[in-house]
Amino acid sequence: MVKKDIASGKYEEKRDLLDEIDDKYELYDDEPINDAPVEELDLKEIVKEEKAKIKTFSLSSMKYGTKGGFSLLRLVPYIFLVLGFIALKNNEILNLAFYLPALAFGIVIASLISKEMIAK
Repeated sequence: MVKKDIASGKYEEKRDLLDEIDDKYELYDDEPINDAPVEELDLKEIVKEEKAKIKTFSLSSMKYGTKGGFSLLRLVPYIFLVLGFIALKNNEILNLAFYLPALAFGIVIASLISKEMIAK
């Protein structure tokens, strides 16, 4: 009776706990995905199908891009750069030979500090 139920598919075969932990999404199963021989596969059609599945631009991808673009670690240096440039230009003391190397030095220090903050 148990063998008949198993053969009919009433019970599904469960994987052991260690196998579920190691291979959560069954990526390393021994069963081949496509049983067709290589000669019968239409590779151009398969590539077209896979490209159709990929969405390059959507609202969710735009949401993640705008979060990164408007982060505080990115906006504050740009605001400081623009305001500093305007202040120096208005006071007629803007000398690019000194301003740009000092700006580069500040960018390097800020990137090192941000890397340390992210690592913590």
